[in-house]
Amino acid sequence: MDNSKSTYWQNVERTNGRMAMIGLITLIVNYVLLDWIIPGIF
Repeated sequence: MDNSKSTYWQNVERTNGRMAMIGLITLIVNYVLLDWIIPGIF
């Protein structure tokens, strides 16, 4: 049971990192294409 908990948290952290990278890439692409950091605000 202890091993499955460790595997669960490793998967959660990996998924969280991937989602953060997708958000960062989206932010960069949005800035390059539209020259906005946050659409509609700046």
